[in-house]
Amino acid sequence: MTRLIERWFPCQEVSDNSRKGWGSGNAEKELFPWFAARPLVQAKAAVLCSLLPWPEGDKGEQERLQELVQRGMEGYDAAHGELVAELNKYYPDGASLLDSFSGRAMIPLEAARLEVRSMGLDYSPVATLGGSLLADYPMRDWSQEPPLPYDDYESYSNRMASPRLLCDVEYILDLIGRRYESEMDLFYPIVNGKRPWGYLWAITLPCVNCGRRFPITGSYELRKPGHKENDPGQSYYIETSRLEGEYKVIVHEGSPKFDPTLIKKKGSKGRIAICLFCDHVHAHETHTRLMGDGEARDALLVVADIDSEYGKKYREPSQVEIDSIRGATNALNHEPSFTPDLPALPDEKALGSTGPRDYARYGYHTYGDFCNTRQTLGLIKLSRIINDICLELLNTDISTSYVSALSGYASSVLCRKIRMSTRGAMLQVGYQKIGSIIGNGPPVPFGSDYFETGCGEGPGTWVSLVKSTVRTLRKQLDRVSGLPATIQQGTATNLLISVPCMDAVVTDPPYADMVEYSDGSDIFYVWLKRALAVSHQEFGISSNCVGVQEKKDEAVVKMTWKRSGDHRTPYHYYSSITRALYEARRVLKPGGVVSIIFGHDDPEVWKDFLSSIDNAGLILTGSWPARTEHGSQMGKINIETTLTLACKPADTDRLEGQMLEVDREVKQEILDRLPLWQKASLALPDQRMASYGPAMEVVGRYSQICDKAGRSVSLDSYLAKARRYVEEAAEIRIGNSPLEVFDPHSHFALFWTYMYGRTIVPGSEERWLRLGWEMEEEDTEGLLKKVGKGFRLIYAREVKQPRERNAVIDVALAVAGAGKSIRDISTILADSDMVENELLWDSISHLAQHVTEADNDGEVWTWAVRNRSVIIDFSQGIKEDRIRKEEERHPDSML
Repeated sequence: MTRLIERWFPCQEVSDNSRKGWGSGNAEKELFPWFAARPLVQAKAAVLCSLLPWPEGDKGEQERLQELVQRGMEGYDAAHGELVAELNKYYPDGASLLDSFSGRAMIPLEAARLEVRSMGLDYSPVATLGGSLLADYPMRDWSQEPPLPYDDYESYSNRMASPRLLCDVEYILDLIGRRYESEMDLFYPIVNGKRPWGYLWAITLPCVNCGRRFPITGSYELRKPGHKENDPGQSYYIETSRLEGEYKVIVHEGSPKFDPTLIKKKGSKGRIAICLFCDHVHAHETHTRLMGDGEARDALLVVADIDSEYGKKYREPSQVEIDSIRGATNALNHEPSFTPDLPALPDEKALGSTGPRDYARYGYHTYGDFCNTRQTLGLIKLSRIINDICLELLNTDISTSYVSALSGYASSVLCRKIRMSTRGAMLQVGYQKIGSIIGNGPPVPFGSDYFETGCGEGPGTWVSLVKSTVRTLRKQLDRVSGLPATIQQGTATNLLISVPCMDAVVTDPPYADMVEYSDGSDIFYVWLKRALAVSHQEFGISSNCVGVQEKKDEAVVKMTWKRSGDHRTPYHYYSSITRALYEARRVLKPGGVVSIIFGHDDPEVWKDFLSSIDNAGLILTGSWPARTEHGSQMGKINIETTLTLACKPADTDRLEGQMLEVDREVKQEILDRLPLWQKASLALPDQRMASYGPAMEVVGRYSQICDKAGRSVSLDSYLAKARRYVEEAAEIRIGNSPLEVFDPHSHFALFWTYMYGRTIVPGSEERWLRLGWEMEEEDTEGLLKKVGKGFRLIYAREVKQPRERNAVIDVALAVAGAGKSIRDISTILADSDMVENELLWDSISHLAQHVTEADNDGEVWTWAVRNRSVIIDFSQGIKEDRIRKEEERHPDSML
């Protein structure tokens, strides 16, 4: 049975709804921190299209199913009843689906909502916990659980609306908050009748010149001025006594008066640190070395209060607040262990790095080193409170699974607090909030100046995080119910499923070197081991020699594998993906599909990934682009488009194919699909990506493809051919000339402007275009300018030097650079011998049209086209004058 995803996918609806609103998955992210969250709309679309059939030959039925799926993209549970009924029609015993790289479990969640028996598997126990909170526990009926064993529970629960899970989660989180505030009361003292929101800290380092310690801070600004509110803003500076070697902080209204101690200096690598006492400049390598040598100390600089007038108001710390820090240090030293093998302070070694940043380089050797002493004490107290409450609940008739659920939601708030509780959590001055240590990738838990939240109210506090957790859980419970997903820890490379039992495998595997999931989540893992020591004892089980999560079978590429010797190499990654896809194929029922969501900006990664699909015994039968990442930068990879790939098991008795015949089949298959893509409003770039599916489907019919000489043809070469066939079908013309007649260099630039004009485009597009046209990097050299995370067409003024090759685009750029000068442009044309070259004039007209007159170059190109006849005449005159002078200098040569 052909599935819908092999012929059609709601690309536009997925792209439109993935940025914001219900389909983005932003609300679901509030439940548990993870590094990648598949947009909910893409997960829902992939599930539906992977399970529903494509009615071959029945156009009316095809259109009906497409329209039904499109309506399902309009909201969380849009067309829910109709979709469930449609699935039941084809799966009377119920459909089954597996996601073998489930992460936060967005795919199992949407399958479960559609009453599909869904299973999510992830290698990381941290991800497995997060997936259970989203796709399992909210689907269960907890109404028969006994009351919680607390004196005020009955009166509290009577005030709460059903369902039971929401009531009890809110109660438990509130109970934890009250106990936490009581435990930390001495260490976060009330000042002036209120408990502060938070505290601004900086690390101090000894100056290598004078030996005095000075704070390393990158900004003195605390609150920006607000003209509408007549808010003068607040800043601070550090006043020094050079003789005594002491300093003190002065908070004042207005913008900063001085430069901070950590600044970026032109020509320097990284930021430099300037000693407040002797003005000695410490290069980036110097102050980083001091941190790595363990010389950093924490210093409290400023206190932040909640303020009715300005929202937040800053002041110098009082003596009682300074004394409370010493008390926290003493208390931390006396914290008992959680178990005989689990000390209160995490001693698990923080080996390696997240991304390119080595922890040890900043002086962090264990996960207990990432926070200051008071932050660490607070996390220990929270973990112990959660653990104690689990013990209290387990001593009643409450089921162990319900205790697991309640403690799981409690630990989710703990993990979200960890996101804002290390030396990497910075004050976001413009928003008056706390920046997460997770930005566009794994955590960066180290920095110089950082912000610590207290145990009162305000962004990043327990109270604030509880509110968003309850709000998110309520939204999940307000949705239509479904079947609880089965979320388990395990490895995709060795599924513990003995027989083919899945109607579809829909998965979103790691994107090579984009995110290091286990390394990045170890910071959560070491605390979850403590908070869930009673309710989730499996968290304490790991074969890793330093007590963090296992890495042996993790399917990622470690960014630093070359210098670190880590086993997570590209070979390890692709072999793991191959085994995982083989396992996915093994557990499929006959007629099932393996649907894979994947994205990367490197075509080489795509080539190897397609090889993994082939080596796993699968053939690609559908390829559907959606702009789901919106230029996000995970790790150091910049992507905007992901592809949803449909795969089927390859036939075992395939014959050998001949290249010329296969080329014709691929081209015809793409031409047959074009009307469907055009009807679905796929733009040309998306049609090019969609072409991979039918191309590889044709290729997959053969055991191998050989050229005339009998040599095996690389399968990934058909990616380029497929894109070319789409472009040929589009019949793009530059003036009166087809695009294909231009030299490769000009071909690239003219197509780029045809598609994007002068807009900034993600960097991946340049690589994809080169791949499609089988170009080398030198073919596009000097045409694009890197701007931020993307590229745009170069301006004429940015051309560094004329190229040796006299390509049409080079002459066109030189014309723009000459400005509105008849003589200068005519000279350029005469020099290039392109005075009346129609390709050149078609190109100049094309460029003028696509970058517009508002663009400096566009203005010149437009002017040149309007004055074409004058320029040509002047150029001819220049050429004739040159010929005449040459004849005068060398009269004999003309005989």
